[in-house]
Parts: sequence; structure tokens; C-alpha cells
Amino acid sequence: MFDYTDALEELMRHITENCSELAHVQNDRLLVSYIQTRSPGAHGIFASVQPLRFKDGALKMKRRGRTYAMPELTHEGHDIMYIVYFALPRFANLTFEEKLTTVFHEMYHISPEFNGDIRRFSGKYYAHGKSRKTYNERVNKLADKYIKLPGAEERVEFLRKNFDELLNIHGRLMGNRVRPPKPRLDRAGDT
Repeated sequence: MFDYTDALEELMRHITENCSELAHVQNDRLLVSYIQTRSPGAHGIFASVQPLRFKDGALKMKRRGRTYAMPELTHEGHDIMYIVYFALPRFANLTFEEKLTTVFHEMYHISPEFNGDIRRFSGKYYAHGKSRKTYNERVNKLADKYIKLPGAEERVEFLRKNFDELLNIHGRLMGNRVRPPKPRLDRAGDT
């Protein structure tokens, strides 16, 4: 049996410890989860990060006269600020380079303030900035730099295998599965 999300957590912890651009990520305050995809094909989402706060880390947001609150989530005594989801088996069937870059892509979305909001760029394309290509080039450079570091190779070994190869080796894959929390209407904030 192989715990896919544990392996991703260990990889992300090592990245945080060795990549200064992502040193702000507090691994004990984020959860790694998987979502199951219906098809293993290359079309669709591979991974995503869900911030558990609104813009600038706010717990509440007013929209169209109504106040919404994010549910607070704790795990092992820590307030959780982000959930990083990986779509299986689709993510596992990407090439090694695509998988590693995707991990960096999602981690780079985490706000440098680690306040539960995403990293925001100026303008209307605040998630990736004016150019998604520039965003991807930035995370590709980080991934290329990381893979050359001591200890990286053993952390990424599982990424070199696709879903079926991991099943053949381990017999079964498992991992954390966390339902995405949704903002709820806060009637007390509407007065």
C-alpha cells in the first residue's frame, strides 16, 4: 500500500525547506488531499489549491449585501489555511516534469504572507498575472533548480511512475481525502 498524499506532503516539506521562494509555506498549516477523476485522460484539472480565507486573509466577505464566512478548519492542533488537491489518476499519469512543475505551480499560488489567500498579481488576471506563460516559466525554473538539490531525487521518485505502475508495485494507493469547505452565509454579519 502506498500513501500518495503522504509522499506529496514529504516532497512539499522538502521543497519548502530548500527553495527560498517557497520558504513562506507552513506545511503544518496546509492539507494535501486527492480528488478522484472519472477519466485518467490528459484533459481536465490536474491539481488546485484552495485558500481557506478571502482576499487579504479575511474570514468574512460581503457580496451583494450578504456576508459570507469561511469555515475554520483545524488539523492536529493547527489552523489550516490551504488545501492542495491533486486529481488522481490524472495527475499521476502526467510526465515526470509535468508532475513536478504542477506541484511547484500550486505551491507558488500560496500567498507570501501565508494568510489563507492566494498570491495575487496586479490587474484582472490576479491568479497568474498578465501572462500565464510567464507564471509557468517562473515555476519551471524553480522545479529545475530544485531537482538538482541533495535529497530531491529520493523525494520525487514516486513521481517518475504513473498510476498503474504504482498500483503494480504497491497493490493499492491511498491518501487523504478532504471535502472542499465552502463559504457559508453569515446572517450576523448582514445586520
